[in-house]
Amino acid sequence: MALTFEFDFEVTKAALLYLASKNLPKFDKYRAVKLLFLADREHLLRFGRPITGDKYNALPFGPTGDRVLDLLGELERVALEGETPKSVEVEELVASLAVAEDEYSTYHAKVEPDWDALSKSDIQVLDRVVAEHGSKSFEELKKFTHELKAYQMAWREQAVQRKFPMVFDDFFAEEPEASGFLQELLENQAIAGAFSSAIRF
Repeated sequence: MALTFEFDFEVTKAALLYLASKNLPKFDKYRAVKLLFLADREHLLRFGRPITGDKYNALPFGPTGDRVLDLLGELERVALEGETPKSVEVEELVASLAVAEDEYSTYHAKVEPDWDALSKSDIQVLDRVVAEHGSKSFEELKKFTHELKAYQMAWREQAVQRKFPMVFDDFFAEEPEASGFLQELLENQAIAGAFSSAIRF
């Protein structure tokens, strides 16, 4: 059994707006997905859950949240190409994030984040990630995330496909001393799953 989490759009939108409000250099789709990955990874290692709950894939340019990449791609098509939003989630992003039509299609917050959606630990970790990685170039972020064991364990250089699911358990590979914490999370998730199954019957 592997760790699983539910994607939370409201938390993800708040986290994106929070990052967009930090005046980061070239805050575009690629920087957004990198910083969210690093924040999710650190929050999981420290507090036992990611911030967004998104599933991650190893792509050629690094670890990427599955839902976040799709949502931001659609946001750009709506904002820059005039497409009609295909979901309420994208409508909310269009109302919340401005996309500048420049070389990098950078994002800027139109509104304040929903502070009720972010926990104190979410904000703490997002601030830490901004401080440590916010000013890095895309190439520096790409190199850093490519060197993480969770990415390397998922990526298959010689394969025809260029997208490989990552496993949350592997996020702990960089922190062998946290193996006990991982085991505790897996046991708690198994108990919660068994309990919810019993409730359904």
